[in-house]
Amino acid sequence: MKTILFLNRLTDYWMENIQKLKEEFPQVSIITYKDVEHPRELLSQANGVVAGHLSKEDLEKAKNLEIIFVPFAGVDMLPMREIKERNIMVSNAHGNARYVAERALTLVLALLGRVVEYHKDLEKGIWHGFAVGNAFEDRWVTLFKRRCAILGLGRIGRELARLLKAFDCTVIGFKRSEPSQPLPYVDRITTDLDQAIEATEIIFVTLPLTPETLHLIDEEILSKMKNKYLVNVGRGRVVKEKALYEALRDGVLAGAAIDVWYQYPEDKEHNVLPSRYPIHTFKNVVISPHISGIVEEAIKANAEETMENIKSWLKTGKPVNQVDPEMNY
Repeated sequence: MKTILFLNRLTDYWMENIQKLKEEFPQVSIITYKDVEHPRELLSQANGVVAGHLSKEDLEKAKNLEIIFVPFAGVDMLPMREIKERNIMVSNAHGNARYVAERALTLVLALLGRVVEYHKDLEKGIWHGFAVGNAFEDRWVTLFKRRCAILGLGRIGRELARLLKAFDCTVIGFKRSEPSQPLPYVDRITTDLDQAIEATEIIFVTLPLTPETLHLIDEEILSKMKNKYLVNVGRGRVVKEKALYEALRDGVLAGAAIDVWYQYPEDKEHNVLPSRYPIHTFKNVVISPHISGIVEEAIKANAEETMENIKSWLKTGKPVNQVDPEMNY
């Protein structure tokens, strides 16, 4: 008998789907915190685990583990080296892609439109624009017909390209290898990062965190973004932290909008700034607390996709989505 542990946080919608899974596969032991108080204590019995976070110690306890189902896209919070050594499969879910893309669009519109900057000022009675005779000085920037680079053409990047076309943007995609066929809504694809940046005004980062993408956007790359805008909804450490701060401080970047960070709270009571550097203090920065995928529809979509991965594995031995252990996505 196979045993699957659900170690992720479960909503009512998750529980509804888990009940259906139990009914469809009565021969499988499916365990949640609703069944036992501490399901993590049963790791030694698990053949499959649904979790976004596992430690090396967790993995050592899970002697029979065959597969990890991550209920979202990122797998950078798993001990991938040990997982590869044991040939454990990893499956992830991309149901939140369109909503992360929507958030990227929201962030860039807020950044270019100076929405947060002017909101903060108006709270204090400080006006901008026609009302105080500063119509010229207080202009904001339109997204229409901008040249945009999307670094990473996975599901999020492709959804973002589709949204940008509503603003008549030119979209240049960057990826590691040439695609086998053209992608919809992407005007040109390049494997040359410098080329993607040089040809565009707004750079979106939708890349996962892998050994290859860690600090991909460093001092040298940022120095080529003079008067350009950077929007990051991928992973914080794809962009080198200190280099990002200095590019903003020194006026290299025209602005940045960021949903993914370098420091996170350890628990609900632990207050922490998102960076070791005062990135949040610049008026041309819009910050968001890594919530691009936290919308009801995205949570449901990820639950559904995770269930399809589990069903496929139980039926065929392979999930629908399988992470490449070498590339970490």
